[in-house]
Amino acid sequence: MVDFCPECGSLLRKRTKDGTKYLVCKCGFEEELELDKKELEKKIQKKKEDLEKNLIIVNQEDKISVHPTVNRICPKCGHDKAEAWQEQTRSADEPSTSFFRCLKCKHTWREY
Repeated sequence: MVDFCPECGSLLRKRTKDGTKYLVCKCGFEEELELDKKELEKKIQKKKEDLEKNLIIVNQEDKISVHPTVNRICPKCGHDKAEAWQEQTRSADEPSTSFFRCLKCKHTWREY
């Protein structure tokens, strides 16, 4: 686990003095480290619960698109909305290729 200094915000390092563990900072801040097993397990459980709350499961059919939607007619089904993106498929001095995917039937086509 990573802790930061409440005074300057720097990373706290673990040090041992006379058998006692401390978290110390280069600015001079010191804090005695008193984590027992129960407290550590509680922190780990809380982290797991927080991660599960933010977990999003995406099926192949529900694929989230980051491409913009444009008005293009699909050559397969005739639907008028598609997502679009461009890729450089040929040499750098040639124009890029535009790809489109129909939002209804998921047919993908390209225009040069």
